[in-house]
Amino acid sequence: MRDLDPSREKAFFTCFKKYYDLEQNTARRYNPGEYTLDRMRPLAEAAGHPERRLRVLHVAGTKGKGSTCHFATALLVSAGVPCGLFASPHLVTVRERFLLNGRLIDYDLLLEHAAAFEAELRRRDLVPTLFEIMTLLALRIFVAEGCRVAVMETGIGGRLDATNYIADPLACAITPLSFDHMALLGTTIEAIAGEKAGIIKPGVPVVLASQPYPSAAAVVRERAAALSSPVLAPAPDAEVAAYDPGQALVPFLRQNLGVALALVKAAGIMPDPERYRHPELRARCEVICHDPIVVLDAAHNADSARRLVEALQRRWPGTAWTVVLGVLQGKDTAGIVRELTPLGARFVLTHPHATRPSDLDALVACIRQAGLSAEVIPALHHRDQLAGRDAIVFVGSFFTALIGEELFGATPAAETPRPA
Repeated sequence: MRDLDPSREKAFFTCFKKYYDLEQNTARRYNPGEYTLDRMRPLAEAAGHPERRLRVLHVAGTKGKGSTCHFATALLVSAGVPCGLFASPHLVTVRERFLLNGRLIDYDLLLEHAAAFEAELRRRDLVPTLFEIMTLLALRIFVAEGCRVAVMETGIGGRLDATNYIADPLACAITPLSFDHMALLGTTIEAIAGEKAGIIKPGVPVVLASQPYPSAAAVVRERAAALSSPVLAPAPDAEVAAYDPGQALVPFLRQNLGVALALVKAAGIMPDPERYRHPELRARCEVICHDPIVVLDAAHNADSARRLVEALQRRWPGTAWTVVLGVLQGKDTAGIVRELTPLGARFVLTHPHATRPSDLDALVACIRQAGLSAEVIPALHHRDQLAGRDAIVFVGSFFTALIGEELFGATPAAETPRPA
């Protein structure tokens, strides 16, 4: 997923510049007053109601939802089902948000659809958020390109997320729930779970991943019971083994594959283990360099950080790690630091490469409070700034993982807008 053309990346965002600028200037996407489905009906009309010509698999959660969606797409491909995947955010190219049968959409096709849809938005004088635009653009593309099933990853929450305007998915999944986006979703795990469970529809089966907080699972089950929606467990490991016979996946990714397998089967589709191939998972315990070892992981909450540490210790026991850590405001910074501490790593603290505000000052305070030492490098732009380190993991945000991609990846990231 490093097939990048900076000029055409820029062309895509230039097409939607009006909406992107409005979002950045007003912080629309993270403003509770803007967190609504009210704009989706006229937007769906402008797009020609593509949701009526697709069957949808809908996935929400705090962590693991992106990889679960990628696994579900790969399973659909193995079953010979034409499918599209809408995911976010992207690491290198915006085309990571729009996959057709597990592959990046062609630039020309994306730009053609983008221009046509933007013209319709102007004609109708609609002013949606960029994420709302991308949601309908994805569905519109999937219909035009002959997809039968769309795998849709929520952006934030579930109940009021743009993807939740779809009224009748084939099946849903709730991946592990934790604390994130608390200004929008609530400050308790029960409140967050209630928002995520908002994707459950009457009578539609929902796969519930193993949950780190029992009270979150209870909220989801209560919502499902109220809607007469059957709650399904992830596929057992013995069944998952047929799709990962060499145990190439670290444990938490294997668990997400189990959720995806149950989700696809709940939709009445039987994948083919012989034809199945693991998808490329960007910034999910992803190794992009071997000398030095460089791992990218988008873990941005405490539980994800804990699972990352377990995976690193299992795969590279005894390794002396340097953790490049950058966190955005609004995250559980103290929890992330707490869960990374058992790795026994050296820390480099920095600003993620994002337009949203960083939490570097709070991160420094948390490190000091934990009795850890760290080097603070506010701006990381050159490999030499990390010289002499044999194993480096970039963590805390997709936008911190992006730093690792820019410094050690095969292709430098484009200088284009990077919405969340």
